[in-house]
Amino acid sequence: MLKRDVVLTISLILALVSSLFFKPDIAYIDFSVLGMLFSFMLVVAGFRQLHIMEKAANFLFARCRTSRDVAAVLIWLPFFASMLVTNDVSLLIFVPLTLITGRQLKLDVGRIVIFQTLAANLGSACTPMGNPQNLFIYYHYHLTTGYFFSVLGPLSVLSALWLAFLIHSLPKRRIMLAPDMMPIKNRSVVLIFSALLFLCFLSVLHVLDPLLCTGIVVATVFCVNRDLLKLADYSLLLTFIGFFIFIGNLSHWDVILQLRQYLQETNGVVYLAGLLCSQLISNVPAAMLLAGFTKNARELLLGVDVGGLGTLIASMASVISYKLYAASYPHQVMTYLRMFLFYNFAGLLGIGGAVYWWLVW
Repeated sequence: MLKRDVVLTISLILALVSSLFFKPDIAYIDFSVLGMLFSFMLVVAGFRQLHIMEKAANFLFARCRTSRDVAAVLIWLPFFASMLVTNDVSLLIFVPLTLITGRQLKLDVGRIVIFQTLAANLGSACTPMGNPQNLFIYYHYHLTTGYFFSVLGPLSVLSALWLAFLIHSLPKRRIMLAPDMMPIKNRSVVLIFSALLFLCFLSVLHVLDPLLCTGIVVATVFCVNRDLLKLADYSLLLTFIGFFIFIGNLSHWDVILQLRQYLQETNGVVYLAGLLCSQLISNVPAAMLLAGFTKNARELLLGVDVGGLGTLIASMASVISYKLYAASYPHQVMTYLRMFLFYNFAGLLGIGGAVYWWLVW
C-alpha cells in the first residue's frame, strides 16, 4: 500500500539522518515487539486462508430478518474481530463481504463501510494485539494486562455506545437472505492455528516469552504452510525498525530531555499530542515518535487510539476500506469522503472530548 510505503520511507530516512549525528545501537530495536507483530501476522494470515470469519458471518446472517440486522452483523463483526486479528485485517475480510451483500440486498453500502471502519478502529483499541500501536506501547512500557484494560475499558464502552447509536440510525426493512453455509474444511489446520493464537495470547499475558512464542509460530507455519511467510507485512516491520533507531538516537539529545519533562508535568498534553499527530502522520508512527518523549503510557494509549478517528490517514485501516469501496463505487467517492469525515469527526469530538474530560478532571 502506497501510504505505508511512504511511512516506511520516512522512518528509514529519519533513522539514517539521525545516525549521522548519534551513533546507533542495536539495543534500540525492541525485538519482542517485532517478534509478536510477526507472530500475529502469520497466525492471522492462516485464519484468513481458512475463511473462518466469513463462515461466522454466514452463520449470523441466517438469523437476520431485516436490513438493519444485516448491517449490525457487518458492523459488529469488525468491532470484535479487530480485537484479535487487527483493524486492517478485519476490514480486508468484512468490507468485501459488505460490498457483495449490499448489492444483493440493495443496502446503503457507503454508510455501512464507514461504520465498519469506525468499528474496526475502535474495537482494535480494546486489546494489546488489536493494532500495531497498542502492541508497541504494551511492550515498550512493560504494561500489565490489568493496567491496559483499566485504561482502555472506558473507551471500549464509549465506542460500543457510539456504534449502537449509529446502527440504530440505519433504515430497517424486511429482507430475504439465503446465506451460504459452507462446512469448515481442514479442521486439523484450524486447530493448529488456534493453538498458535493461544500461544500469542500467553505471550501478551507475559506467561510465555515473546521471542520463544515467535520461534514456535514461525517453525510451525514453515511446516504447515510456508507460503504464509510471504504474506507477512514486512514493510511495517521495517517501519518499526526505522522508528526504533530514530527514537533511540534522539534520546541522547538534550532538547528531548527537556521536552520529556514538559510532557510529564502537564496533564492532558500527551493525549492531545497523540490526537493531533495521528491526524497528520497516522496513529502507528505517532505512537512510536511520542513514546520517545514521554513515560505517560496512559495518555499516549488513549491519544493514538482515539486519534484513529478523524482524517482518512489517521489510521491505515481507514485507507484500506476507502480503497475497497472506491474500486467498487468510483463515482461515489466524494460522497463517501464527506460522510466519512462527518462521522469520524463527530466521533472524534464526542469520544475524544469525553476521554479528555476524564483525563483532566
